This record gives sequence, C-alpha cells and structure tokens, in this order.
Amino acid sequence: MSTKRKFLKKIKKLRDFLLDLIFPKVCLFCFKEGSYLHSKCLEKIPLDESFVCPACGKISLYGKTCNSCQRKTSLTGLIYATSYKNEIISEAIKLFKYQYVKNLGEKLAKLLIKKIKNSHFLINNFSQPIDSFLVVPIPLYRKKFLERGFNQSEILAKEIANEFGLTLKSDLLIKIKNTPSQTDLNEKERLLNVKDAFEVKDKKVVKGKIIFLIDDVTTTGATLNEAAKVLKKSGAKEVWGLTVAKG
Repeated sequence: MSTKRKFLKKIKKLRDFLLDLIFPKVCLFCFKEGSYLHSKCLEKIPLDESFVCPACGKISLYGKTCNSCQRKTSLTGLIYATSYKNEIISEAIKLFKYQYVKNLGEKLAKLLIKKIKNSHFLINNFSQPIDSFLVVPIPLYRKKFLERGFNQSEILAKEIANEFGLTLKSDLLIKIKNTPSQTDLNEKERLLNVKDAFEVKDKKVVKGKIIFLIDDVTTTGATLNEAAKVLKKSGAKEVWGLTVAKG
C-alpha cells in the first residue's frame, strides 16, 4: 500500500472516530444505542405501496411513465421505497449523505430491495436475460466525491446489484458539471441546474441495455431525468429510476 493511501486510511479512521464522538450510534427510531437504525426498527418503516408516473405523479402500472408523459421525461419508470416525509427516513438520509455515516447505506438499500421484491416489478422486467441489465448510480462531481470520500448512490447501487446478481457500472455515467445542491431550488431551477451535467463514458456498454439508475432521493425527478436522457441518447433501451425515497 502506498504512503498516500496509508495516510488517507488513517485520516478516514480518525474521521470515523470523531463522527462516533459527535454523532453517537443511537437508533433514530427506538433511541437505543448500538446502531443508527436497528434491523427490527428498519422493518417498522412503512413502504409506500403505490406506483406513480415519474412525470405527473399519477398512479401507474409498476411505476411506468404514462403515455401522456412520455415526451416529458426520459425515464421509463420510477420505483421508490418510501416517503421522504417520514422523519426517520429523512434524518437517516441526511446522516448518510452529509454526516458521512456510510453504514446507513446498507440499511436504506434494504428498503428499496424490499419494495422491489414485494412488487411485480421484478417479474415483469427480469424476464429478459440477466446480461440485459446494468445498475448505474447517479455520479458525484469529482471535487464533491473527494470532499465526501464516497458516493452515497454508489453504495446503494452496490447493494442492489449484489442482491439481484446484476452488473454494476459505477464509472459509466460521469458528472461533468459542478452543480449546487438541488435542495433549495424550485422545479424550474432544478432543471436548469442539472442541464448537460452528465456524460456517458462508454456508449458501447449502454447500447440495448435496461438500466436501473440509482439515487437516494427524488423530488421533481430533474436529476434522474437528465441522467436518463444522456443514457437514452447513448442507446439504452430502458432507464428506470430506483430511489430509497420520494419527496
């Protein structure tokens, strides 16, 4: 291991130690120590059983984009596990993303995996050969990735890929624009903020594939849609947005 990597490993250990001091491991649900979200408490978080069109928000079959909205979005459909309005979920995602609590990623991914397994989404889409699918996380801009030390969407994507035996392509989609956070922007501002923000590294890999595009939260769908647009232009057959929560 190089001196630089050893140094970075020590820094990460120190950061994790300090995080444990500042944010002690107390369950967000039951307030008992030991974990930020105990497995039994995770099971108590309600899944959203509905499926809605990613463009208009109306109920749709398996979350597919409805016929009248197909020109409004590049997403084939959207699957999300629960509501971001759930205080436990919103707090867990904030800790995961902004306070660098990486181990929450595995817990949050379990909610999305459960939603997929409980729905007919798996049956209807996995009738294709397994090599027809790719799991692709929404990327971070390089500077932001270096600051955070990890991409939260990639952690979720790894769990999804491992659970269903699918190919993960973490470096296929690249973020080429350093965009401000979408959090305080309205719908129009969000669309402009992420416009032309993504690029496909290898179009040959994308051609003819069904892509599961992974992110932690979707609100207006601007980020997922912009990424899906680039993937579709590069030859993807379908692009499904898969997120833990919907705002």
